[in-house]
Amino acid sequence: MKQGQDKLVNSPVCNSDACYESEFTTQDGVVKTWLCMTSGYTSNTTMTLDSEGLKQTMELTAELIKALRLDLVPPGGGEKLAWFPTTITMPEKGMIFPEPIKGAGKDEWMWTVVKAIDVPEEEQKKYPDPRNPGKFYKKRMDMKNLKRFDKMCFMDAAEELGMFDRNLVEDEN
Repeated sequence: MKQGQDKLVNSPVCNSDACYESEFTTQDGVVKTWLCMTSGYTSNTTMTLDSEGLKQTMELTAELIKALRLDLVPPGGGEKLAWFPTTITMPEKGMIFPEPIKGAGKDEWMWTVVKAIDVPEEEQKKYPDPRNPGKFYKKRMDMKNLKRFDKMCFMDAAEELGMFDRNLVEDEN
């Protein structure tokens, strides 16, 4: 896969100038992806409103994320695309996901960050890895100590998770 030039563009979700655009080439052609670092919404050029990719996403995605879908023209123009709040799982660090605010309307939600914590060796048998029979997880998500962030503060949630830690970002120089 050939990588294109990454850049920041204006987000069609919230008009912030912190929407990360990336481009890469697959066997089917060039694909552009977007992740708005303010709202946490993401899309790509395969998510056209009549696409098979969108149909599959709608079948496999959690109800809250489907309910929060937005159909918007991407940065630079073109055909409307489906945009969804992202969910990020980093097994060694934790997760970020949208969570509804209890008792509020469907548009009322927050970003939730849970960190991965070590599972003591004597407890690992309680956490079998379903994809690797006979193996056990060494980390689990600490659901007791979660942190919540406003729905327009995705970057703060990502920072809390440690997505910008220097040792994770490879130096391209």
